[in-house]
Amino acid sequence: MGKPYTQPTAGITGHSTAFRTSPMRCTPLVAHETVGPDILISGFLQPIPDLTPIIPSVNETSAIDPTVTPDDARILFFYKAWDPYGAFSNFSPYPLHMTDENGVYLTWPSVEHYYQAHKFIGVNDPLARDCIEKIKSSKSPEEAAREGRKIQKQCPDLVRPDWETAKIDVMYKALKCKFSIYPHLNSLLLSTAGSVLVEASPYDLFWGGGREGEGLNYLGRLLMQLRSEFLGESLTSSESSSEHCNL
Repeated sequence: MGKPYTQPTAGITGHSTAFRTSPMRCTPLVAHETVGPDILISGFLQPIPDLTPIIPSVNETSAIDPTVTPDDARILFFYKAWDPYGAFSNFSPYPLHMTDENGVYLTWPSVEHYYQAHKFIGVNDPLARDCIEKIKSSKSPEEAAREGRKIQKQCPDLVRPDWETAKIDVMYKALKCKFSIYPHLNSLLLSTAGSVLVEASPYDLFWGGGREGEGLNYLGRLLMQLRSEFLGESLTSSESSSEHCNL
């Protein structure tokens, strides 16, 4: 009999074709496709309409990080907040300071608090506003996630009508804030250049990679996009400093 299937732990593996096996299959359980040298996507992709923000083009990303090649890509898993790369999790305890729709600065205890509450932002209903405050005051990211999902399931009329098309952009803004205001997180993200980032959630097939790579891994994809953007900003900054010194 073959070895039983095991869920991967967080960390870096070797090449993407050899990081886990299954007694039922001999092909890689997580595939990746090159969208740009830095944007490597795990999972068996399906067409997703209205993807926002737009993934950088091949030309843009090749100028930023030419070190990544599809034949020699490492897979870096993250999932629990206490894992080696647990800071990439939305449940990691890093507060966000962001403006609301009225330009007022608010503090959110975590990315998960911000994301779950924004399911109900903009809905003209006192109950929706109560839901937002309840999620915002949740004692932990886990509690915020439970509240947001429960309300979404029990009271679908309170969910903003554009949520399915807006949720990627909501997540992108929260992640960009998180990895911009904490320098050590920014450095950690940049240190993974050349690696495929995969949220190893066996249950979430949209944000995570799934049990066998069937998930769309949108959290990993957005982190890789941000990594590419930050690398580009660093390159531009370096060039500007060099030009200034030559004056």
